[in-house]
Amino acid sequence: MESIEHDFYLNPISIGLVLLAILTLWIYKRQGRTKLPPGPWHIPFVGNALVLAADPDLRKSLGRLHKQYGDIYRLYMGPKLAVVISGYETIKEVFVKRGGEFSDRPESLISSIFSENQGIVSASGDLWKEHRKFTLTTLRNFGFGKTSLEGKIHTEVTILLSEIAKRKGKPFRIQHLVQTSVSNVINAMIFGVHFKHDDPNFEKVMTMIDEILENIGPKNVVTFFPFMRYMPGDMFHVKKTLRNLRYIEGFIGDLIDKHMENFDENKIEDFTDAFLLKMKNDRDYKDSTFTKNQLAKTVLDLFGAGAETTTTTITWALLYLAAKQDIQARVFREINEIVGTDRLPSLQDKRQLVYTEAFIMEILRACNIVTVSLPHTCKVDTTLRGFDIPKGTILLPDIDSVLFDPAIWGDPEEFRPERFIGEDGNLLNPEEFIPFFTGRRNCVGESMARMELDLFIPALVQRFEFLPPEGTVLGSKELEGVFGITHKPKPFEIRAIKRKKT
Repeated sequence: MESIEHDFYLNPISIGLVLLAILTLWIYKRQGRTKLPPGPWHIPFVGNALVLAADPDLRKSLGRLHKQYGDIYRLYMGPKLAVVISGYETIKEVFVKRGGEFSDRPESLISSIFSENQGIVSASGDLWKEHRKFTLTTLRNFGFGKTSLEGKIHTEVTILLSEIAKRKGKPFRIQHLVQTSVSNVINAMIFGVHFKHDDPNFEKVMTMIDEILENIGPKNVVTFFPFMRYMPGDMFHVKKTLRNLRYIEGFIGDLIDKHMENFDENKIEDFTDAFLLKMKNDRDYKDSTFTKNQLAKTVLDLFGAGAETTTTTITWALLYLAAKQDIQARVFREINEIVGTDRLPSLQDKRQLVYTEAFIMEILRACNIVTVSLPHTCKVDTTLRGFDIPKGTILLPDIDSVLFDPAIWGDPEEFRPERFIGEDGNLLNPEEFIPFFTGRRNCVGESMARMELDLFIPALVQRFEFLPPEGTVLGSKELEGVFGITHKPKPFEIRAIKRKKT
């Protein structure tokens, strides 16, 4: 008897397992009262963290779950219920046809520390509607999405070409050069400023934005267990993310302060000026949401979203061009025939540069920069195709399930620009092509991003041949990416050989 009692009291692990099993059965019995979407077995409080962590490629993890459970399935992010929405028709039903129900952002550690649920990316409700409309309207007044922006982009393209030429064909990492040039397009519209490629402070800010977006991705454990941010050390990079964020906010704050010091309501030259004018006009309105903090958070969103995805797309394009020389040769041949070498490619050339445009579209599809769109939530208890969706459920749109759907693309694993060219030789634009998402929460910067891609990439191919370092072969392994908020290529070096004028 003593031996039995001794073993029992010295084995708390067994006790814990029994209690965990009882708790699990209770939770599942309780869930049985509602008809939640199907999903993998989960551990109470731990959720499905282990399921998502099983493969470093997030797309493969979600792909297996989609195949097993269908277009609508549940996951638990720690104790929080999440529902993954997959497949084009389902995504369209939820986020386009029923967008009013599913357009809010959920409360999360990332949104709270990164934006305090302000700005335009993490905001919800009336705040989001008001500031998304103001931001788009104001930026359009400064050329956003209009051909008048072409000159500003060409200025940055020319500078980038000059910076690349300084490398004299030697291997180098091109990402930061591209990032600075792309960022300067949005900088001109937000602050009316241009940063040089060798500006150490701006380069530091860009590096910090990269680190933040890499460290706060959906696979970070703190996404599931927010309390783990308080653990000793910084194994989940939360403290580093906060330090970086504070530095970036100080950088943006200084630029805003300079605008406030020199503000002239009769001379509105950029987005910040327009926002300050709105603040001045609303100063007697006690419920106004136009505050300095909201301005700072909106600018931060535009910095991150406005530059990161375009930079990453261009970087992927250059990596694929270096890896697939036959495709690069065909892109150059078309540019050389249509544009020549005496001027930069323009937006007017886009209709004739069919294969080049198809290549850009295939990069957006195959590299799928945002594999899972930012999370949504529902305002009230609702149902979806017979499943109960409780109020506050996190909804995760799986864009990859659309861009890699064999039923749509036939051979989605193959990199094939020709899929976007019709039998008549004209460009195809399938409605299922949604790299910038769809519905009310589609990417604010889509129109500008497309303009930048259509001007930067052709100009780069026009002036340089991109090759891997000598003795290096770029195979499928080198074309695998890393997952954070965005899907980025692994760090790589490239050679840019200046083309001879023809």
